[in-house]
Amino acid sequence: MNFLNPYQMIYMIIITLLLIYDFFPVLFLSDIVSPEVLLGVMIGLFLSVLFKKNSHTDHDVRIKEQLFYTLYLLSLVGMLTALGGRSTIGISFNDVFLWIVLLLSCYHIFSYWKKAKQSET
Repeated sequence: MNFLNPYQMIYMIIITLLLIYDFFPVLFLSDIVSPEVLLGVMIGLFLSVLFKKNSHTDHDVRIKEQLFYTLYLLSLVGMLTALGGRSTIGISFNDVFLWIVLLLSCYHIFSYWKKAKQSET
């Protein structure tokens, strides 16, 4: 995972903690943050990671980075669901919004892959 810098690791830790809080609100102080604020912060963080200006000129690094983010978040949601958690803001594999975000992420991965193929020739 040498493609992740410290700021990206901090993003991942924050998103992980927010997802844990969302799936298991009794573990944290649930009166402090409302589900609407939690949803807004999570969407903002995810989109900032997804659409950030990337300093990597290497498209292979971008592809690995995007694949890592997508697979990590999907596996985290799956693991939290398997542990008996239930999202208070509705993140689940039955949610259309999750699949739209996944398709958007796949589009970005495909576009990076296409750019990598074009730069090879």
